This record gives sequence, C-alpha cells and structure tokens, in this order.
Amino acid sequence: MTKKTHFTRKNYIAFAMVFFYACVNMFVAACIDTTSAFGKQNFLLKFATQILMFPKINAQFNAYILVTLFNFFVVIFAAAYIFERRTAIFYNENPSSKKYITTYILTLLGCLVLWLGISIPCQYPDFANNLSNSFLFFLEMLLVGLIIYLALAVFIFCICALYVNFKNIDKPFRFNADIDNETEEDVSDPNQEERSSLEDVLGDGSQLGNNSNTGVNGASSGGLVSSGEEIIGDANYIFPGLTTIDKEELADIKLPYAEIENLSLSELANNFRNYLAQKEHLYYDINTIRAFLAGLGASRLIILEGLSGTGKSSLARYFSEYISEDSFFEAIQATYRDRTSLLGYYNDFSKKYNETEFLKRLYKMTYRPEDVNIMVLDEMNIARIEYYFADFLSIMEYPMDKWNLKVMELPYDFKPPVHLENGFIKIPNNTWFIGTANKDDSTYTITDKVYDRAITISFDNKNEPFEVEGDYQPIQLSYRQLNELFDLAKQKEEYRMSKDDYSKFFKLTNFVYDTFEVAYGNRILNQIDNFIPVFVGLGGSKQDGLDFMFARKIISKLDGRLEDYIKQGLIDLKALIVKTYGDNSFELTMRAIDSLIRKL
Repeated sequence: MTKKTHFTRKNYIAFAMVFFYACVNMFVAACIDTTSAFGKQNFLLKFATQILMFPKINAQFNAYILVTLFNFFVVIFAAAYIFERRTAIFYNENPSSKKYITTYILTLLGCLVLWLGISIPCQYPDFANNLSNSFLFFLEMLLVGLIIYLALAVFIFCICALYVNFKNIDKPFRFNADIDNETEEDVSDPNQEERSSLEDVLGDGSQLGNNSNTGVNGASSGGLVSSGEEIIGDANYIFPGLTTIDKEELADIKLPYAEIENLSLSELANNFRNYLAQKEHLYYDINTIRAFLAGLGASRLIILEGLSGTGKSSLARYFSEYISEDSFFEAIQATYRDRTSLLGYYNDFSKKYNETEFLKRLYKMTYRPEDVNIMVLDEMNIARIEYYFADFLSIMEYPMDKWNLKVMELPYDFKPPVHLENGFIKIPNNTWFIGTANKDDSTYTITDKVYDRAITISFDNKNEPFEVEGDYQPIQLSYRQLNELFDLAKQKEEYRMSKDDYSKFFKLTNFVYDTFEVAYGNRILNQIDNFIPVFVGLGGSKQDGLDFMFARKIISKLDGRLEDYIKQGLIDLKALIVKTYGDNSFELTMRAIDSLIRKL
C-alpha cells in the first residue's frame, strides 16, 4: 500500500485560507479602530459605522490582545484539526469516529480556554469598562472581517477559475473531477496511467484493473475515495486476496487441455463409477452416476440429500479428482444469514474488504475458463438457503453473459482488481454449485423455490459392492469438452423427448394436477428437455430419466400433505403408471409413492 503523507495540497490550501482569514481580521481591526493610523475616514470604518450602524470605538491595548489571541488560536486550531484528521487517515482509521470527534472538540475547548484565560486577565485594572469595550470591538471586527473575507474569497475564486479555464480551454471539462485527476496522495509517476504491459501489472498492484472494460478511469496509485474524498486504500490494500490472484494468474502460463479422443458420455459414466469403486471403495448405482452427470448438463445447482455418511460429499469431491480438478468446499454455518456470508463485505473500520475463500475461488476461476469448477456447499440446509444463496438462485435464471454479482460499490477513480469490473464479479460459466443436505432435526426444510431450480439426488439406499470391469484411470477433462459432450447429446433427435414421450408423461402430470393440485412451471420442463438427452447419452433410458425427474420434481411436492384423499389418489397414480408405462416401470416413483402411503 502506498504510504500517505500527513499533509496534502488540499490541507495546505485549507490552512492558507484560515491564515488569510486571520490576517483579514487583523487588518479590519486596525481599520475600524479610530485611534489607529488607518482609522481616519477609511472605507471599512464608514461601512461599519454608517451601514452596519456600529458605534465608533477607541480600541485600547487590552482589546488588541483579545483580538490578536483569537486570530492566533483560530490558526492553531485549524492546524491541529487538519493534523488530527490526517493522522486518522494515515493509520487507516475513521476520522469521523467518536474517538476523533471527541479529540476535535477537546482541541477546540483547549483553544477557547487558552484564549479567554490569557485575554480576560489583560482587561485589568479597569476590568468592567475594558472588557465591554474589548468585546464590542471584537464582535465588530468579527462581523466586518467575515464580510470582507467572503467578498475577497469570491473575487479570488473567480480569478483562479478564469485562469484555470483559459489555461485548459482546449481540454475536456468534467464537473465532478479535476482535469489532472489528482488524488490526495503524492503522485510519484505522472505517466503511470499509460503503462499497460504485463511487467507493470505484476510489479505494481495499483495498476491491476486498468482495463477498458471496468468503466472506471485510470488514476494514479491513490486509492479508494469515500464520499468525503478521503483516501482509504488502493486495490492492494482493499482486496489483497484478489490482487494476489491477479498477479499469480497473469504470471502463470497455462497449457491448453489435451483433447480426449473418442470420449463418450456413457464411457464417462462407467469409468467414473469404476474409479470410485476401485480407488475409493465407494459403490454407487449406475443410475445415480447418470443422474449426477445429467444434472450437470441440466442445471448449475445440484442437491445431494440423504442421511449422513451415504457418500454425498464424496461424489462431488471425487468427480473433480477423477477429471484432474480440485473441488472447493464451503462448510455452511448456522449463522449464515445473507450474501455477505459467502461474498464478504467492506469493513468501514479497517477500510478493507473482508474477502471470503468462496469469493476468492470464484474470482480465481474467472482466469481459468477451461477448468471444471465444482463448488460444494456442504450441509447447505443447516442455514436457510434462500437467505444466503438468494442472489445466486436469482442470477442463474439469466443468460450466462449476465451472471454478474455486485460485490461492492466502487468510488470514482478507484482501480479495482482486474476482473472486478465496476464492482461486479462474474460467475464463471464453468461453475457448478453442488449442495449436500442432511435430513435430520438440525437442518431447515429446503423450499420449493430451491428444489425447482436444482437437480436433486436422494441418497437413501445402501450401495452394493460390485466387480470393476473396464477402465478406471483418471482423465483430464476440460469444461469445453464436457460441455461439448452435453451439447452433442442434446442435439441428437433420438435422445430428445418426442411428442409421444411427452404425451405419455403429461398423462401422469395432468393426473397429479387434477387430483392433488400440484403444478410445475416452464423451468422444470426446460430441465427435462436438457436432462433426458444427456441421461440417455450416459447410457440410460428415457423412461428411467423421466422416472427420476417425476419422482424428484413432482412426487416430492406431496411430502407432508395429510389430506384424506391423498392416499387413494396415490394408489390411483400407481395404477396409471402401470397402465401407461407397464409393470416394473418408474421404480423411483413407485418407491416414493409407497413411502408417502406409509406415512399416511
């Protein structure tokens, strides 16, 4: 962080104006004193006595002591106030805090006590007459001096404004910024804005973020400016973690991913399942693996729910390991209440942004578009998901090019980290959020708002060991190739839902709506359109894919319904499934229905 000077140009200007005010007061005092050399029919004397109707005063030595000491302590207080305020800023403390406001008040009181403590004893021996005459002279000087000072200040300001504007007549003008864009700190390099090479970016953190997309003009290595135009730090100080990522990622030369030839989705599912069994002794049903991978192709939010110890977290962790990536784990706390729990917040006291590991991971992945970024929200329902994750739930409804989250309102002329454009962080397109959710009394119920946006996989069954047959070696899979595999499956007409498929499926959904008044929206239909082709490409069948979606998206909404007609309606639904799809079909749905009937 650039070291700040105790006094800046603005401070010197402010001090000079106060000193000028004191000088004007002394000159006015000499002019309105009828016994002084200036007190013979001058303009200020006429102005005071004829226009303002002040009496003529013969000021004594006592009155001059009162006036002189007042002006002296005005200058002393101004210097002390500026120094105290700059000291607060120098040590990155809030100059408007109670601590410093108390300091300012004590300084003011100290100056008043010293002024009166010295001036009043000087009014002896004729104390009463001298005191009244001195204070009358003081008040007259104070009023006339203020009027003259304001008039001179306006005159000088107009002259300076004319000079500056004539000097820069051919340069653009902005009302709220100086032409030279000067900050309160010393500017050591006037050409700093023009540097854009990688060496400059890596060598000086204040250069990070000087790109054409930020919408923030380049400035000297000053820093973040508050509404009171006080420097509180530069990007290195405010965002130390993000600027460190900038330096590391810009310096790192990344090799392109090698294309895996002839890789199919079915091979990906089978080999990943073999990897889990052979390397980690974790045994998953093949349809669970297919549902997980198809979920990645249908939604950016996957929820793995079930009893503790059933392998929810392991599935996400080892998928990243299998494709040669590192997943990120965020252990959700019960205290999470809003977005700041994940994204952090700006601390007004320390003048720093409290960067979370979650924010830094998101930011790092903006540099790595080829990586598959798995971000696990472990025990996500230990706090209310729709509170701390609300912004993500909403923003992922938008097109990917609009996945921008506001991190912080950046002031004018602050140069942020490179990818924190205008205070927004972009959720990288290669990101998936995978939440694990336990079902017990210590957690919150996941609402339909969350379920509807996610692909939910239940881990309720015991996994049976099996013999590994086929390849199980880890691979290096890029986001681009994974996405291409998903897109290829979605484009195959034979994998997609046909009119006949929808006709049969709508028989079930229409029955559920007519019987239980449970409906679903276009979001779920879009998920089905994306989920089924990928599920089929992974080696599954349309019927199994529809079974999964119907059980997780429709039947799950009946959990907790206790009306009398529910049981008979569920029995009728089972009969309709057999009639439509045949015996031994929709196994997941049948088990879910049987579970609901037992509860009733």
